[in-house]
Amino acid sequence: MSSNTRAIEREVQFGFLPAKKTEREFRFWDFLFIQIGFGIAAWCFLVGGYTGLVLNAQDSIVAILFGNAFPVFLIMPIAIYFARYGVETFIGFRSALGYLGSDAFFILFSILNLGWISISCFMIGESAIKIIGLVNGNEFWTSRNGGAPVFSLIAFAFSLFIAFKGPNAIKWFTRIGVPSIMLILIGLIIIIFIKEGFDKVFQLQPKQPYDTFARTMATAIEWNVGLGFSWLPYLGASSRLTVSEKVAYSGGFWGFGVLLNVAAIMGALTALLVGSTDPTDWMISFGGTGWGVLGLLLLILANTTSAVVLMYSQALSFKTLFPSKKWGWAIATTIPAGFLMLSPDFYDAYSKFLAFISFIMAVYSGIVIADYFFVKKQKINVRDLYRRGGVYQYWKGFNPASLVSFIVATVFYWTVYNPIKDEASTLFTYISAGIPTFFVALFVHYLAAKYIFKLDQDVESAQQSGVTQHG
Repeated sequence: MSSNTRAIEREVQFGFLPAKKTEREFRFWDFLFIQIGFGIAAWCFLVGGYTGLVLNAQDSIVAILFGNAFPVFLIMPIAIYFARYGVETFIGFRSALGYLGSDAFFILFSILNLGWISISCFMIGESAIKIIGLVNGNEFWTSRNGGAPVFSLIAFAFSLFIAFKGPNAIKWFTRIGVPSIMLILIGLIIIIFIKEGFDKVFQLQPKQPYDTFARTMATAIEWNVGLGFSWLPYLGASSRLTVSEKVAYSGGFWGFGVLLNVAAIMGALTALLVGSTDPTDWMISFGGTGWGVLGLLLLILANTTSAVVLMYSQALSFKTLFPSKKWGWAIATTIPAGFLMLSPDFYDAYSKFLAFISFIMAVYSGIVIADYFFVKKQKINVRDLYRRGGVYQYWKGFNPASLVSFIVATVFYWTVYNPIKDEASTLFTYISAGIPTFFVALFVHYLAAKYIFKLDQDVESAQQSGVTQHG
């Protein structure tokens, strides 16, 4: 067995079993830097860019801060669950969703994760054709429909190779990628506030607002809400390794809910200045040929790191749930992302993707928060999380309360807003859709579990005075 294979197997075993107290090493600053390193990437700049295209600077800041921070505030308490019991996300969610219900959520997460991977890789392709364009390259290689997909797929294949090599390769690669994204962020801050000037930025008007301010603000908030809720399936992997529940909550909130907004806000202000949502355009516009190429190269490194981490996270979760499967099969679950890079269509539909994420993750967030805090009152049978056919079997592997909640919340969201067609009801302009959907899912799950199904698992959990913890 190679050293890479042994390292992967150790990580799978470590990810599968509850983390012991002696294995939990992340203190506040360690944990905060992990959230920042993973979170500040293409998606932050892009959501900021879209926001700055429809709102002025002041309103963009409001939409970003509220849209990102409030959903993170709502979901971050679930980090306490992972920190308390030391379990991974999709094992922990078995208590709320059932064994098969959690598997279904993993499949859904994997599909959505393909979207995040493709966004990162296609931005690499966009960066590559911009560099070739600066040296007057062939028309095909500077085209968004020709060169960009080719370079995206090359980046995808390279990222897949790094992810396949396992944690040792990833560790060294992230030491390059994380500083790259931080240099880009620092560069944008210097350009916006020193070169362009604070007053100039705050006098600019957006290029593509909707017909009314209410519709514009609600839509911009919805995009940012999508990013805020999107962290839900990633919380367990790192929160379970924190030294305390307080660190898991506060570090996660400050990382995902506060500091990531700096990148999004810089994206919004830059989009106002340049008139484009695409960070690859910003580099050339601000940096010219010399500094522009450097910025694009940093963007390539940063997004390659993001793609590698996303691929590895998905594969590791797959191996954790299905430990008998080979590592190659686990990595192969990310291959379908390549089909999304064959044209710029998916990349250009990022705002719709965000709104769809808002819908899915708002529903699941409401369900798991309701189940852990209000139905089970923070009492979980850890052994049965790992024993398929145990108390979390519910109905054929699914929690019927979560199924009812999912259906009702889905109907509510799509009645208020259609993210695919970008069609909004009148109600949407007052309340948006993602955050209200969270509360609909929360209340319906609570009522269904408590008063309709009255499941033995939930009654027993509520009556327990304590549970056995690993460690």
